[in-house]
Amino acid sequence: MYHTTRQQIKTYDIHPTSIKQIQKGHPWITVDKFSENFHPKERFIVASNRKRPFALLLHDPTHKFVRARVWATDGNFQKQMKSFKNDLAKRIRVAINKRAKAPYKKERNHYYLIFAESDQIPGVNVHFLNGEILIQFYMDFWNQYQDYFIQTLLKSINENFNLDLTYENIWIQKRSLAKEPAKCLDPNASFKHITINEFGVDYKVTLGKFYDHGIYTDMASIRKKMEKQLKASESLLNLYSYTGAFSLYALQLGLKKVTSVDLSETYLNWLEENINLNTVLEKDNHESKMTSTLEALNELKDKKEKYDFIISDPPSSSSDGNKRSNALQDYKETLPLMEQVLSEKGQILAFINTHKCSMRKFEDKLKRIIESKKLNLKIVNKYYLSEDCPYKKGFPEGSYLKGLLLKRND
Repeated sequence: MYHTTRQQIKTYDIHPTSIKQIQKGHPWITVDKFSENFHPKERFIVASNRKRPFALLLHDPTHKFVRARVWATDGNFQKQMKSFKNDLAKRIRVAINKRAKAPYKKERNHYYLIFAESDQIPGVNVHFLNGEILIQFYMDFWNQYQDYFIQTLLKSINENFNLDLTYENIWIQKRSLAKEPAKCLDPNASFKHITINEFGVDYKVTLGKFYDHGIYTDMASIRKKMEKQLKASESLLNLYSYTGAFSLYALQLGLKKVTSVDLSETYLNWLEENINLNTVLEKDNHESKMTSTLEALNELKDKKEKYDFIISDPPSSSSDGNKRSNALQDYKETLPLMEQVLSEKGQILAFINTHKCSMRKFEDKLKRIIESKKLNLKIVNKYYLSEDCPYKKGFPEGSYLKGLLLKRND
């Protein structure tokens, strides 16, 4: 249902729960019986609370789950709709200026320039990848403003970073269920291999060929926080290794035995390419295993192998071709096996990567497994997204990556 205020602003009722969540800082409205009444041709939605304008929303009628995202919760919404481009430009400049001054860019040349709702630019992530700019749009609303967004972004990057990037350095990706790769604004560039550096290690990144480009930038700050633990270790078991960022970082820190486990031959070959980029790394100290985590752990247990540090970063949901698995539930099988291949003074860094599971739920789940399986383990620390991926209060979905550090009981 919608209303018209005295100022002739059309407003829509929203779910009472949505009102409470927005008041707490949550930036989404999902598809429900209220949001289904939003007119599909409305770009902006003014949500009402007791028939009074309450929030200005960006409408996304084609999204399967998120119907609208919060743009503003105070001020004159009618004026803000008219000045939307100017307000957008200000938000872009603030985000870019903040990254330009950040200390972490001295240690790595890949990071988020814009982290969606946390930078008050809903439904957009922007990556800096050693001079290439990857813009990821999560809502069709931005189709109407894409040219202006790119123009403003490019100008702000060049001014703040003293660069001379052009449209040929811009890659656009629509993050949808279709899982299509990014496309370059340069019509002659179908894909591009580039090299990025993180904490002294080079990695190959590929734009335009795959849905994911080869490194998880949001994990970089946590990798750095693990430096002390890794330096104190001699061996690393990297489960669900992807293209091996943790593995290469461990080799660079001097670990004598690093084992990477992944089901994907493509990712493990990519990992080997990454190792070959870094001639100073001891290749003989690394081994890849193309198998499931469960099979690898059972094999290592039977061989009585031990590791000082184990990393487990499973996809939230995956398939080995026979059955689908759930990351949280899989820990019931994998955590006891990790404990059996953990050295006496070893540590386990376990991740969950989904907004559907809170840190409390993740922690409670592992504690129940430890108790029911009588494992000699305890949780000693927690890790969240940070640095270029800031947390927005009231938005638990935005803090999708959670890590727990475990070690043996003394």
